[in-house]
Amino acid sequence: MRTRRHRPVGCGLLLVASVAAAGLLDDMGIDSEASRLVRGQDYRRGPSQRPPAQHSGAEGVPPLPLPVVPLRRTEKKNTPRPPVLIAKLATADEVDWATSPEDTSNLLRALATTMNVHFSTINLPLDGIPADATDIPVLYRSGIRAFTFTEQQRERLRQYLLGGGTLIFNAYCGHPDFARSAIEEMKLLIPERPPYRLAGDHPLYRAFADIKDIRYRPLALQAGARNGIPSAIGIDINTRTAVFLFRYDLSTAWDNTSSDAMHIIGYEPGTAQQLGANLMAYVTAERSAAIPLSEALLFIDANRTKAGKFAIAQARYDGLWRTRDNSLYMLLDVFHSQTQTPVRFAEETVDLSSPRVFDYPLVYLTGTASFTLTETERGNLRAFLSRGGVLLAEACCGRPSFDDAFRREMGRVLPNAKLERLPQDHVIFRFPHRVDQVTPRPALARRLNSAGRIAPALFGVSVEGRLAVIYSPFDLSGGWSLAHGPYNEGVASEDAIALGVNILAQALMQ
Repeated sequence: MRTRRHRPVGCGLLLVASVAAAGLLDDMGIDSEASRLVRGQDYRRGPSQRPPAQHSGAEGVPPLPLPVVPLRRTEKKNTPRPPVLIAKLATADEVDWATSPEDTSNLLRALATTMNVHFSTINLPLDGIPADATDIPVLYRSGIRAFTFTEQQRERLRQYLLGGGTLIFNAYCGHPDFARSAIEEMKLLIPERPPYRLAGDHPLYRAFADIKDIRYRPLALQAGARNGIPSAIGIDINTRTAVFLFRYDLSTAWDNTSSDAMHIIGYEPGTAQQLGANLMAYVTAERSAAIPLSEALLFIDANRTKAGKFAIAQARYDGLWRTRDNSLYMLLDVFHSQTQTPVRFAEETVDLSSPRVFDYPLVYLTGTASFTLTETERGNLRAFLSRGGVLLAEACCGRPSFDDAFRREMGRVLPNAKLERLPQDHVIFRFPHRVDQVTPRPALARRLNSAGRIAPALFGVSVEGRLAVIYSPFDLSGGWSLAHGPYNEGVASEDAIALGVNILAQALMQ
């Protein structure tokens, strides 16, 4: 027996992950000779091609008076302003935030040409940060000074991000002081979702342009950048990257600043333009995706007793272990409804190194990035599997970086076993649902070059004749949570739920 309660979007984020943000900039040349050159040069407010648009989130704009003389039909009317996509966060120090005043305007002009999309940009005071992202999807903070937000600004930014907004930090000229303080603010904004390096399989590198060769300016290479190696830093809320930090500058390329005129630790102009296009494509696509039902529901047990209930714990490890809030409980709800199996809805997590792992018949492991288990975690997981436990794992969003890491780690956990694709006549595809084919989501269909339904793909490891590991290299949890992420390389919700119910039934029968 269970009840469902509605909850506000963004709840359930308060469990702190174990990924450490410390050291993210250690190998990015913060204290290098290149950074000393950038820190020591003279900065001035750049010239604007036109007066910047201003906007205040606290004050309404009064209606304009009617013209004294009505416009004639033959008189040219002003073109309507495109919708705002980016708001540049402005401070009292114009040398800090407005050294490159035309960067976002030039980026949006380029997008209008290459992508045929038309947006505008405004300047926004820090005290005007919107409560939600309905009218302003992106906040952009570029600068050269070390900075801190006030507690009030930080809380307003947090609510904006949890409500679907995106925040982009850009270290102008790759200024080390700005980059270091941006990392500190990222840790404070969403402390339960630590910053991490975005891997090359992140949509940032393929949302519009497929960036196969990331290129940096010479001074960035001196500061520690490596051509071809991703360096952007982000924070995820569920599976959406909501905060980006570019320690290597983008804006000078957008603003056509000559590398001969200034010391610039940044991307080469071509790469910077591609990253800008991908950023905006990613933001707008994620913004248009429907909010999953799982973000609005809180699952609780009406009957608090634990006796006789099927329980699942999510594995916690040193990596991006927490992805979609509540997707597992959405699946449990369907499983309970279809099989009448008593289940436990309490949110439970367990460290892979903890003896508490043995309290659960099934442990769920997921993630969106590469990870490495400790020897203690491997040994504990090996014992769990040999004693009858079942590991259910999936590559959230279908990320290849997680897939590679999981296959490597399973080879270390069970060196004498092999992760193999389950045959189509396996019982896991037959009971209680017959799943002969599944519909790939558009992103997965593009990856597989598929125009129709495909055979389901589950992999497994058997221990003493029992299926101990069940793994999906493609996303399932997005389907369980009814999410519609545009970059989700998984299967449609109906198929993901059917596979999920079959997996739980298989685990329960063993």
